[in-house]
Amino acid sequence: MRFLDTDRWNEIWQTIARNKKRSIMTALGVFWGIFMLVVMLGAGQGLERISRAAAGGIAINTLMVQPVQTSIPYKGMPSNRWWMLDNDDLEAVRKLDEVTYVAANLWGGMQYCSYNEHKGEYNMMGFTPDFQHINPQKILKGRFINEIDILQKRKVCIIGEQVWKDLFASDERVIGKVLLMNGTYFTVIGVVRRQSNFVSFGEGEQTVGIPASLMQQMFGMGKRIHMMTVAGRDEVSSSQLEEAVKKVVFARHIISPDDKKAAWTMSVADFVNKMKGLFNGIALLTWVVGLGTLLAGIVGVSNIMLVLVKERTQEIGIRRAIGASPRSIIAQILSESFALTLTAGIFGLSAGVWVLSVADSIPGLKPDGIDVPIQIGFSTGVIALAILVAGSLLAGIIPAVRALSIKAVDAIREE
Repeated sequence: MRFLDTDRWNEIWQTIARNKKRSIMTALGVFWGIFMLVVMLGAGQGLERISRAAAGGIAINTLMVQPVQTSIPYKGMPSNRWWMLDNDDLEAVRKLDEVTYVAANLWGGMQYCSYNEHKGEYNMMGFTPDFQHINPQKILKGRFINEIDILQKRKVCIIGEQVWKDLFASDERVIGKVLLMNGTYFTVIGVVRRQSNFVSFGEGEQTVGIPASLMQQMFGMGKRIHMMTVAGRDEVSSSQLEEAVKKVVFARHIISPDDKKAAWTMSVADFVNKMKGLFNGIALLTWVVGLGTLLAGIVGVSNIMLVLVKERTQEIGIRRAIGASPRSIIAQILSESFALTLTAGIFGLSAGVWVLSVADSIPGLKPDGIDVPIQIGFSTGVIALAILVAGSLLAGIIPAVRALSIKAVDAIREE
């Protein structure tokens, strides 16, 4: 095929080379358009992957409930009344058909901890075993708190990765060693790495977790808990889960079912849906801006091809006069725009992928413990190449039509 002949491609590059400055400036427009599209898409997709990884393995249909002041008087109880969740609330919620797991979260504040000569202040938290089912933390060593720890109020603890590094110098034999915290000795049963930013294992990795029942005893809290974390069944909506949990809890504490301010709640499913909407909006904006920039480059290619057609009016006219078919004229113009656009576009695509690869290797750019690529997906790359091919052909349509409109007699008279 003439379109694929080596001689034909040499002729194309000679034509582009005769207008070197104009061709380079036009190619830069296409290069910049596809480069910006790839970089923005890669950054957007990378941010979305990081956000998903930050959620860890948390159950999507998760609800967090924390007591606040009531705002409505109810059955003789005044408004502005403080109330607290307790262990009995956990058992009542656990019996609901809408619920799969329910866990207690307690905060003990910053506590002085030591092991031999190593010392530091770390955040103390109390957990029940179901927390690991709702929001699994990565177990680096040992195990998580279990039911026997809760029932027997064992003086055991799980420590964050940073505590392990600070106090135990990342000792591989840390399990079974004894840590002194708040004047009490605790046996280390596990080392964990935070997996989620929703219901996390404390602040970063600087947390010591103990059985919730033990913390209640140590601080004289009775049965009180600070927050309840509930995982609902997949077929139950977040609103249904919240309604069911509030109904049983509010009834136990004589709180009006219409009181919207009596408890702070956060639904992970609602948060995830909002994040999806945000990332969809970012992706749409990225495509609009990127394609707009790319379109500007394609228009530039079309303009330079129009100029080339005008400069070669006599050549095209002579070809028409000696019997060149319209198809060969169109192929000539389209092949030139195709070569210019596709070449610049491939360089732009390659440069964009390279920049994303460099960004992906920069230390500290991604949160600790999260290793996801900041790069465009394969399908996105295919779409970008398809846009390039379509754009290269689009850039040559108007010049090709202009070339076909040239009459052989008028072209030969052209000075």
